[in-house]
Amino acid sequence: MKEIIVGKLDDSMRFDKYIHKIFKKMPTSTFHKLLRKKYFKINDIKADGREILSVGDRVAIFLSGETYDRFVGDKDERNIGGNSKHRSLSNDKSYKNNNVAETKKRIVYEDKNVIIYDKEVGLLSQGDRSNDKSVNTILNEYLGTSKTKEAFKPSVVNRLDRNTRGLIIFAKTYIAAREISRMIKDGEIDKYYLATVNGRVKKDKELITHLLRKDTKTNKVEIREYKCKVLDGYSKVSLEYKVLNREKDVSTLEVRLITGKSHQIRAELSYIGHPLLGDKKYMDASLYKMNVEKYGVKTQELMCYKIRFGKFEDKELEKLSDKTFKLR
Repeated sequence: MKEIIVGKLDDSMRFDKYIHKIFKKMPTSTFHKLLRKKYFKINDIKADGREILSVGDRVAIFLSGETYDRFVGDKDERNIGGNSKHRSLSNDKSYKNNNVAETKKRIVYEDKNVIIYDKEVGLLSQGDRSNDKSVNTILNEYLGTSKTKEAFKPSVVNRLDRNTRGLIIFAKTYIAAREISRMIKDGEIDKYYLATVNGRVKKDKELITHLLRKDTKTNKVEIREYKCKVLDGYSKVSLEYKVLNREKDVSTLEVRLITGKSHQIRAELSYIGHPLLGDKKYMDASLYKMNVEKYGVKTQELMCYKIRFGKFEDKELEKLSDKTFKLR
């Protein structure tokens, strides 16, 4: 993997032109193929080729050293466009130091047992088969525990969708992982989201309950009406919302999850006629096109902005009882 920090001379350049400038020997067809396979990221978000770069943007290129040099055409080339810098993430100590500094900026709270972390859009909560960077990866590197041999490895205990920003709870100790997992299961941790939805929501506040079933093949959930009976393959889910702001075509809601299922907020709000702004998966194509063209929004407008802990049973964690953590 190589990372490039965009320099002044490349400010405002479109990404596809920028890549062709670096890789003079890369065919256009190869570039588009690599884009589809997520070989390029800008500030940890998959690139689509049309982004306009700014000074300081981090461009990650997931190519082997041999392939990189072949497309560049000069294996000794190191500077592209002014003060842009290339570096190998596995060996560069200055990068590791900068990486720690960037991680600290996103840590909302830390003690010996937990970290409350502000996950950015495009970042996985936990690793998957793609080997893309995740909160687990970042925080284990930050703690120096990524290569430890202990049975317990620090990890996140609540997840957010890849394209949802917000607060993630990361357990540094087994005690914290066990206790927080229990509290989540028992509904003793409240999670609040800010959601911008299509349309003017009529009710000022509402508790909604449905049945939810996830299709693992499509990675999409189906919502059905709840009529006092849980159907086979479905789970009963609930959330409550209150309207914070209404405009002509959109509303901003505060949402409190009562149950916590994958895609629940996205799917339930879409089911009642108010899909999240920019949520391509849970709205029709024409509405999504309007969201992009009118508001410039390509991913769902959803953020977990507040977490409130209930009572901890373990003395190691009791100082966190009844504490609230909130993003500005």
